[in-house]
Amino acid sequence: MKRNSILSILTLAIIPSVSFTNRWLSGISFNQSQVIPPKNLVVSDKNFTLKKASEIALKNNLEIQSAYENFLVAKYKFFTQISQRFGEVSFFWKYTQYKFPRMVAPLEPPLIALPVDDQVRNYGFQYKVRLFDGCQQFFLIKAKQYEKNTSFIKYIQTRQKVKEKVKELYFQILIFKAQKKALIEQKKATEKLYETVYESYKLGKKPLLDLLNIKAKLREIQAQIQKISAEISSLKNELSTLLNKDISDYKFQPVKIKVKILNKNSIVKEILKRNLDIKILQNKKEEIEAYKKVALAEFSPKVDFIYTTQKYVYGGHTTSDWFYGINISFPLFDFGKRFFSYKSAQAQQRQIEKERYYLIQEIINQAKGLVEKLNAQYYVISAYKDKLKFYKEAYKIEKEKYWLGKSDIYNLLQAQALYYTAMGDYEASIYQWAILKAKLDYLLSK
Repeated sequence: MKRNSILSILTLAIIPSVSFTNRWLSGISFNQSQVIPPKNLVVSDKNFTLKKASEIALKNNLEIQSAYENFLVAKYKFFTQISQRFGEVSFFWKYTQYKFPRMVAPLEPPLIALPVDDQVRNYGFQYKVRLFDGCQQFFLIKAKQYEKNTSFIKYIQTRQKVKEKVKELYFQILIFKAQKKALIEQKKATEKLYETVYESYKLGKKPLLDLLNIKAKLREIQAQIQKISAEISSLKNELSTLLNKDISDYKFQPVKIKVKILNKNSIVKEILKRNLDIKILQNKKEEIEAYKKVALAEFSPKVDFIYTTQKYVYGGHTTSDWFYGINISFPLFDFGKRFFSYKSAQAQQRQIEKERYYLIQEIINQAKGLVEKLNAQYYVISAYKDKLKFYKEAYKIEKEKYWLGKSDIYNLLQAQALYYTAMGDYEASIYQWAILKAKLDYLLSK
């Protein structure tokens, strides 16, 4: 009699009413603050695809915009260097105060009563252009052109990098959503199991301990759901930063992934042709080569053509004048300045060559590793698919055994957990393959 009283008290503590929407269930998941949104919250049904995410990122991402502005800087520096090749037209004005009056303007007939003055003003225009400098300006233009090309490749690379990061975050969100979906299905099945076991308990067919175990499992599932929801929110915030747009209320649509075995050798060959990091260093190598020739041109003489037209104003008169000439300059000794500048360019050239060789080896090994992981993941996906079928059958068998009294609630809950975990893991494994493929596509500049 005393034992029955204890069981009755426990029953009242755990199961206040027969209805499935019992108050104890609200303590697990149906908290009012979770169910009823705030009045100022606008619930959106926006569908969000991977394609749309990439388009928004390419349009809004601040890192891409910064890379484009950097390209424009290099582009205008290239145009500036070209413009310098055509010389410069300048206006000048000069005022001079002398101690004694003098005649300053050019002599011109008649040479009678030439004016003198102690204040002279002259102004005019001058055109100056470099005629010869050992092709230094030509190589400077080539160097700036390579800098411009490098900046453009870096801009394209930034776009590819952002796309790869968007894909990675998008697929990670889908992985957690797949796991969350499986947990929600598990929760529904567990709630249904609780309802059925509760009815059997009332008839004396199932013990109270089974209800306690199911309730504990429900709390565990709900905790896992909340943890995964937090992970999804965190990834959404990170993706929002990349997109420069709030996507918290967007619904992420699944992506169809075509999983296949990849050929390592063909991938490596393609990477050597397409990889942007290799192209950047190749351009850098050409740029340093051009600057080395610029340094070598410092040893040649500089020849400038100068044409000037001007007016002299003094003594109440204005006199016009013009002249042109050739200016040749050739430094004889500069304490090794030109020599060390050339040696520095040579050292930079050797450095870039070694860096390029190292980068090629690193990218090849990285690509090989990704292909091996992708091919291994292909078999992992196949194994998860088989495991899902096995656990589904095991779950079905355990349910039958439990209701026939041939198994206990522990085996049933374990089989249930294994089945729904396998359900989430199978879908997640496909998106894991997609993440690896996105990294490989970045190396391939796709």
